[in-house]
Amino acid sequence: MKNFFQTGILISGLLLCMSCDHKTETTAYSPDKNISVHFNLDKEGAPLYQVIYHNDTILQPSPLGLLLQNADFEKDLTIADMHIIDRQETWNPVWGQYDEINADCTEMSIDLKNKNKQFLTIVFRVFDNGVGFRYVLPGDTDAVIRQELTGFNLSSDNMAYWNGSDWETDEHFYIESKLSEVDQAKMERSISGSYSQSSPCKTGFNTPLTMETPAGNFISIHEAALWNYPAMSLCLDPQSYRMNVALPDMNGVTAQVQLPFSTPWRVIMLGSTAGELIESSLILNLNEPNKLTDLSYITPMKYLGVWWEMHLKLSDWSLESGKHGANTDNVKRYIDFAAEHGIKGVLVEGWNKGWGEWKDYIFTQPYEDFDIVQLANYAKSKGVLLIGHHETGADVKNYISQMDSAYQFYKNVGIHTVKTGYVGKIANQYHFDQFMVNHFNETVIKGSQYQIAINIHEPVHPTGICRTYPNLLSGEGMRGQEYNAWSEGNDLNHDVTLSFTRNLAGPMDYTPGIFDLQFLNTINKDYKKLTPAQKEEYKWQYRVRTTLAHQLALYVVFYSPIQMVADLPENYVDQPAFDFIKEVPVDWSDTKVLSAKIGRHVLIARKGKASQDWYVGGIAGEKPFQGTFLLDFLEDGPEYEAVIYADTKDTSWDKNPTACMISKQIVRYGDSLPVKMVAGGGIAISIRPRF
Repeated sequence: MKNFFQTGILISGLLLCMSCDHKTETTAYSPDKNISVHFNLDKEGAPLYQVIYHNDTILQPSPLGLLLQNADFEKDLTIADMHIIDRQETWNPVWGQYDEINADCTEMSIDLKNKNKQFLTIVFRVFDNGVGFRYVLPGDTDAVIRQELTGFNLSSDNMAYWNGSDWETDEHFYIESKLSEVDQAKMERSISGSYSQSSPCKTGFNTPLTMETPAGNFISIHEAALWNYPAMSLCLDPQSYRMNVALPDMNGVTAQVQLPFSTPWRVIMLGSTAGELIESSLILNLNEPNKLTDLSYITPMKYLGVWWEMHLKLSDWSLESGKHGANTDNVKRYIDFAAEHGIKGVLVEGWNKGWGEWKDYIFTQPYEDFDIVQLANYAKSKGVLLIGHHETGADVKNYISQMDSAYQFYKNVGIHTVKTGYVGKIANQYHFDQFMVNHFNETVIKGSQYQIAINIHEPVHPTGICRTYPNLLSGEGMRGQEYNAWSEGNDLNHDVTLSFTRNLAGPMDYTPGIFDLQFLNTINKDYKKLTPAQKEEYKWQYRVRTTLAHQLALYVVFYSPIQMVADLPENYVDQPAFDFIKEVPVDWSDTKVLSAKIGRHVLIARKGKASQDWYVGGIAGEKPFQGTFLLDFLEDGPEYEAVIYADTKDTSWDKNPTACMISKQIVRYGDSLPVKMVAGGGIAISIRPRF
C-alpha cells in the first residue's frame, strides 16, 4: 500500500500580544464564522470559555484549568500572551471514510501566568464543525498532574444519548433521556452486566456523549490524541446541566509527565443535522500526521473467524474442554471458505497455551493441535491472511513481558494482523488510567516495529491516533454482536445509537453479518426434547434482534477498515444475500449521510476506494422507517445498476427475520429510490456503473 499522506499548512492573520497582563478576554471564530469560542478570566482570575453555534449557546461560561503538585492554574491568573492564526490544511489518509480531508481551522493560544509566575498555555482550534482545546505545560522537568478542572456547562436540557461513566469498559447499554432525567437508576441500568465497573459518579457518562439541543443542533463531546494521560469520563449535575471531566487517578495522581507536555484535546463536535456528526473528521484532524513509512503490511479487509462458534458453544477456546475450535483441520476449513469467496482474512482465537487455565498465556507456544506454521503457509498459498489473537486475560504485565517475542514470532510465520484482548479486571489498575492508555498505545507503536497491525478489544475508546499510526486498524469498545449469543442481547435501538456515539470516536469492530438470527445456542441443548413452552422461552432468550437486510447494511453503516464476516461459514452457503458481503468494500473515498435520526434510523452512502461503485446501507431501530433518497451523489451521465437487498412486506425481526427481497434496477444521477425498513430492519444497495 502506498502512503498518500500529503499536508500543507498556511499560517496567516497572525495576532500577537507581547504584553497582555491587562487583557482578560478574547474570541476566535471558525473559518465560516458559524462557531465562536469566547475566552475570559473572571474577577477572580479563573479561566472560562463559552461556545456558540449558529446563535445557539452550546456552552455557557465553563471552567478550565489544571492542578499540579507544585503549581495551580485555577484562579489568580493573568494573560501573558495571545496568538490567533488561521490554519489551512488538507491531508490524505492511508485508509478511511474519505480520500482527502480538509482540516482548516482558526487556532487561538492563550498563555496564562499564575501568581508564582508559572505558565500554562490553552490552545483552541475552531473548525467549521466543532472545537478542540488542550493544555500545554512548558518546561524541561518531571511534573505531576493532580486534577484537570475542565467543565462543560451546557445551556439547555438537551436530549442525550449516553452510556454510564465507567473507568473499566464501554460495553454498556445506551440510554436516551434528557439531561435532567439522568439518575442513578438509569446509570445502573446502563452499566449492568459489564465485566468490571469503576464509576466515578452516580450520574455521568463515558464519551462520546451525543446530544440534541432544543434548537435542533447536535453536539458530541469526546477527546482526541490521547497520549500519556488517562481517558476522560464526565460527571453530570442533572439539575444545572453542568459536567466536569472525571479522570481515573492512582493515589491522587492523575498523570506523571515529562515537560513540555500537551494534554489530549477536549473535543466538541457540532452539526446542524445528526448526519453531520458522522461525516465529521474533527477527531482525526486533531491528531498528528502519519509517522509510518512502511505501510506494506497494513491491509484493510473482511475476515472470517474461529470465534462465533465458540460464543455459540459449538466449540471452545480451551484445549482441555475437548471441543477445541482452534485446531488445524477446522482452521483449514475456514481458510478454504475464505479463499473460495474472496474474503481476505481468517481470525483464530484460542490457539495458544494458557487458555485452559485462563491465565499465564504464552504467546509463542501454540497448542499441539494447532500447526501455526503450516496454517500460515496454507493460507498464503490460498491468497488468505491468517489473523492472530492475543487474549491477555487482563494480565497485562505478563503480556508486556512477551510483546517483543510474540510480535517477532508472528512476523516470522507471516502473520501481520493481531486482535488483542483484555477481558477482566486488571490488577491495581483501571482499564482507562494513564498506565493502560500508555500500554494500549505501546502495542500499536511496537506493532509497527514488527510489521503488525492491531485491532484492540476491551480497549480504551479511540481518539484518532490511527491517523498517526495507521497500523491501528480498529477496536471494540461497545456491546458488540457477541452479546446477542449469551446475554439478554442488544435492544432494537442499539445499532442506530452506536452510529452517533461510539462510532464517532473511530473505527469499530462490531462483527456484523449474522445470517442465522434465531434459536442461537439451541445446538447446546437437545432441542427436540424440549417442551413447546421451553422452546418458546428459549426462542426469546438468545437471538439477534435484527433482520437479515439490517446485518448486510451494517457493513456500510458501521465504519471500520477491518470488518468481520461473523457467522459460521455453513450459514452463508447457498444464500444469495451473501453476495453483498462478498462485494462490499471496507475502505472508502467518500461518505454521505442521506438521512438520520439518532436512535431511530440512519442511511449512509459510501464510495469504494479507487472505484466508481457506491454502496448504501440503512438500518432502523424499534420503529419502522419509510422514505426516499436522491441519487445526487452519482456522476451525471452514465447508467448504473442498483442491486437492492431489502426487507419484504412479511419481514419482521422477531418472527420472520431472514426474509430478504433482492431486486435490480437501472438508475442515473438525480433519480430517487424508495426505502422501507421494518422495526430492526435494514436495506443494503450496491450501485455500479454499467459499461
